[in-house]
Amino acid sequence: MSSTGYEPRSNAKLQRLLFDGDETKYELWEARLLGYLQTIKLKKTILSSAPLEEEGDEAKNEESYAELIQLLDDTSLSLVMRDAAGDGRKALNILRDHYASQGKPRIIALYTELTSLEKGTSETVTDYLIRAERSIMALKNAKETVSDGLVIAMILKGLPDSYKPFVVHITQSTSEITFAMFKSQLKSFEETEKFNCKPKTDQVMKTESPSFSASNYVTCYACGRKGHIMKDCPDKTKSETSKWCSYHKSTTYSDSTCRRHQ
Repeated sequence: MSSTGYEPRSNAKLQRLLFDGDETKYELWEARLLGYLQTIKLKKTILSSAPLEEEGDEAKNEESYAELIQLLDDTSLSLVMRDAAGDGRKALNILRDHYASQGKPRIIALYTELTSLEKGTSETVTDYLIRAERSIMALKNAKETVSDGLVIAMILKGLPDSYKPFVVHITQSTSEITFAMFKSQLKSFEETEKFNCKPKTDQVMKTESPSFSASNYVTCYACGRKGHIMKDCPDKTKSETSKWCSYHKSTTYSDSTCRRHQ
């Protein structure tokens, strides 16, 4: 614990808090930032819109700026270091205007991203939904009203043909469904499809266990070996000349293959 009362940050924790300048990840980064500032009692200061009347408030605002700039990439730092030096509140607003702008061009880009969603071949439903929710959250942060019905329709449109039964079920359902219910049902359908695609146990035994062949359990009455029957015996000619059953006094079979004798 340092003299200021704050616990030193570990390298792993610092890595998670760093912002790399990727616009699509800004909302996630800001959520982590505010969570961290809350732990050191600076979140209320950086989010407040009240005037900095007391000397203590101004000092905390400077502290929030000092914490903020340590977590920014070079480009983001360049945006705030001149226009908001020492001012955590202003620096955060500059970053929001740049990366999470409510301007028309960005809103159009977000709607375009949402309407062009398409699930990748190797992508899981969870990853696909996370991509969709990222665009949805960005639109809501830009003060756009996005209904559950619109979101569900956009996600259904991007599903592959293997999900067609699920799409038909949702589109023809007469009951009202929320986005949370929709996500749960979509994940359940994915799990069901994975189970149906697994090979059956008997098929695995047939394809992977050739030792369970019926030919291993038949015995040749000509030579006494397993694996074939008498008419297919490779030693049939030799056997026919030397067969003699001493019990039945017969040349049809030998002592070794006589069931009664055995």
